[in-house]
Amino acid sequence: MNASKILDYLDGQQLAIENLIGQLDEIQVAFNAQFDQFKSQHDAMLDRLTDQLAGRLDDIDPALRMAVDQRLPMERRHIDERRQKVQEDYLPRRQQAADELLTQAQVELAELRALNPLLDAREEELKSERAKLESLLEGLNEAIRRKSRGFGVVRHFLSITRDDRQRQRIVGKLELINDSLLQVRREWEDKHEETRASQAKLQEQWQLESIAVARLQSELDQLDDRFRCEDLALRRAIRHVLDALKEPVSSSDAKLAAGLKEMVELNVQTDAYHEGLASVGGLIGLLRGIISGLQAIHKSIDGLRREQEMHSAYLRPLDFALPARVEAFHKQWPTLARQFHDEKTHAAQPAAFAIAIQPLLEGPLSQASIESMFNDMGAMIERATANW
Repeated sequence: MNASKILDYLDGQQLAIENLIGQLDEIQVAFNAQFDQFKSQHDAMLDRLTDQLAGRLDDIDPALRMAVDQRLPMERRHIDERRQKVQEDYLPRRQQAADELLTQAQVELAELRALNPLLDAREEELKSERAKLESLLEGLNEAIRRKSRGFGVVRHFLSITRDDRQRQRIVGKLELINDSLLQVRREWEDKHEETRASQAKLQEQWQLESIAVARLQSELDQLDDRFRCEDLALRRAIRHVLDALKEPVSSSDAKLAAGLKEMVELNVQTDAYHEGLASVGGLIGLLRGIISGLQAIHKSIDGLRREQEMHSAYLRPLDFALPARVEAFHKQWPTLARQFHDEKTHAAQPAAFAIAIQPLLEGPLSQASIESMFNDMGAMIERATANW
């Protein structure tokens, strides 16, 4: 097999693996969509049972009550730590951020107010100078009109010429003054618009920080209430125990017993989803690693091919003998593509999917199998270039 054919072979295997990854991606998306829906059901049940048990701990199995009592001191510590963080870190930091935004806004407004009289004074100065020049210009225009009557043009030619030159100089100065007035007004408009936009942004940021401050202050007020904290610690402890419940527990209340049984089923199903998501994610990562390895081999062989073409007079043509184990390894992609074709079926059975993946990871796609395949390809390259 020459270099071009082995490169085509590698391209084909990469494409087959990419197609398989595409199918696994669809399974992963379906897993996530169904898990999000399931998680809402799970959490709603968890909330309901937590509320029920908070005032009825005597109606549950003693072992479950003991688990809650054992968890309670840790939840109290967590709440105390949270209170300390809110009081000493989160709340002061948010308040400081809000104060800094307010200060920045006030500084910008002060700068705008300070700029206003300066620009006004500059504008009035330019207007006054313009008025003087316009008065001079009108006087020169009148003088030129008077001297130009009748034969005055001949008699006052030199004087008219001087007046006209002076008039042109004044017109030039007036143009500069008008440009300066325009720049002053534009500077004010630009600064005013810049400040307006900045004030709007600062106002939005300040509102967000103020909301955060209010929420943290409200939380701190609640955390300062020891009765509320004790109730919160109890509920957190109950929630933690219920969320980890995997075995049925008894209760003197039939309705509560049914809820606890459903909670166990939901927790077991949650674990199944976690296993399914971890399995499909791990398999996708493994396949992408194989593609990266094939791309590295492709690059090496392509480099050898170019080198052989550049020095064809001295180097023998490359001849690759594809190892049987390599060929056998890559024949599995069509079979796996058919196996994982129906993403809806797999997404509905996350635990079964995780179980189906395990033999692959222990057999055809085990670390040993993958390493053997790449070692065989490396040996193939060495044999092909042995006579160079």
